[in-house]
Amino acid sequence: MRFSELTPIQLNVISQSYVYSNSQDRPHLHDWQIDWRLLYTLVNDNSEQLLEVKAGLAEDWVRTHGTVWDVTQGFHRRPNDSYDYDDTVFWGYSSWATPAIVVTFADEREAAFALYTHGMDYNYHYLGYGQLD
Repeated sequence: MRFSELTPIQLNVISQSYVYSNSQDRPHLHDWQIDWRLLYTLVNDNSEQLLEVKAGLAEDWVRTHGTVWDVTQGFHRRPNDSYDYDDTVFWGYSSWATPAIVVTFADEREAAFALYTHGMDYNYHYLGYGQLD
């Protein structure tokens, strides 16, 4: 599979005034999670063209993303490990936002894509289900 087959997406930053104080304030629009199997396939099929892949929620990217793969380490055991410096909290599922990935290609171009499927699984299944359970 190629990245050109995915839907490009814009990343947004929620202003402080829109941060929900508790789960009851959040709208429930859908149940979308990162498509872990597709993510694994994309990385394996295109790894020679990649520097880094991050995943998170497009509508609140700054606070929800984490590195899932890079050219040095390969797949990260967890998106938020000591390798990340920006103190974010990774989210791979949302009832209101769009799970997405940001890819840094070998030529240093960056692109963001929606990458979700129906579900509520926010665990880290980049290596396939059962691999990290």
